[in-house]
Amino acid sequence: MADYKVLLAYSSFGAGHEQAARALGEVFEQRGWATRYVDFLDEVPAAMRFVMRDAYLELIKILPEAYELAFQHTVTLDLKEADQTSRVLANVGYRRLRELALMEAPDAIVSTNIWPTLALSKVKQHRLQGTPLINCFTDYVLQTLYMARGVNWHVAASEQIAATFLASHRRVHQPIYPFGIPIHPLFAVHRSQREARSVLGIAQDAHLAVVMGGGLGLGHILETCDTLTSRPFGEPVTVAALCGDNTDVQNQIGSLAIARSASHTIIPVGWTDEIAAYMQAADLLITKAGGVTIAEAAAVGVPLVIYQPLPGQETVNSRFLTQHEAAYAAEDTNQLLRASDELMFTARGTDVAGNLRRLGKPNASRDIVTRICRDVCRPAPPEESA
Repeated sequence: MADYKVLLAYSSFGAGHEQAARALGEVFEQRGWATRYVDFLDEVPAAMRFVMRDAYLELIKILPEAYELAFQHTVTLDLKEADQTSRVLANVGYRRLRELALMEAPDAIVSTNIWPTLALSKVKQHRLQGTPLINCFTDYVLQTLYMARGVNWHVAASEQIAATFLASHRRVHQPIYPFGIPIHPLFAVHRSQREARSVLGIAQDAHLAVVMGGGLGLGHILETCDTLTSRPFGEPVTVAALCGDNTDVQNQIGSLAIARSASHTIIPVGWTDEIAAYMQAADLLITKAGGVTIAEAAAVGVPLVIYQPLPGQETVNSRFLTQHEAAYAAEDTNQLLRASDELMFTARGTDVAGNLRRLGKPNASRDIVTRICRDVCRPAPPEESA
């Protein structure tokens, strides 16, 4: 029987929050902890689940500017307004999470999304004062809404992001540790491009572009594959299209693969546990700008093009990388083609990959769990965990 138990909470708006939680869970289990996962959206009524997930996806599709403005407002809230707002939002899902947390009686709680963070912060204040609650940001931005009373400490994607936030919000007393976005321990294991291609069965001499759209297969995967393989001249390319759970897109790409088979190779891939291998095998990665995907790419160090990121968090993530010359950003197919050619076929690809690798935190999950184990076995003094 495990000596300790951790409650890992996320929200399935996309795959990233769950991936971050399960990456941490894998390390906890290696340390002998029992893990209990909870999807916040499973703990709210079906009508609310629709509003929070399906309506959110429709909003960013139909009114991206409105979502961008709403997101930017959450970034710029002052601490007093954020505290008032977070207290109200903490009531969403509170009763069910309180019942679950009291029944599980975990030794630590980790959340990778704002909704469970806020609800559990209220649970923590009222009933589980002695249980550490840790919030992990899964994007390259910090928001004051997350600074809820009851959270012991936060995890930021980088030192720069943590320092910039604290410089602007000097009244934040909760520690913010720049351990990085939690990613699967596999991304900390070095594997050469040759080894990765052998694992995947991809030709060693191929010009390989990997195209991703997250676990939901969002973004512009089909358009990207079409763009990369539409030229009748030039070097033939191999495109591995990682479609996640999106079988419609996977089927469409399968049809495109047949049409382009005379000049180029397109490999449609459904849900896979080999994301690390595909990134390690790639000459180029094209993706939207989900925080977990970027953190994984940074751990590997791969030439990266961000294509038409979603509004809000992804726009901020893209801006952070381009400011560090760690990725190219493309808004249309012409820009996509130019960026892809430059990163695949010139020395610029090596430079950009190196800049991205310097931002990487391949051991983030291990470092976060190590700190939590330390807090549980040897609790931090009150002034540090307040």
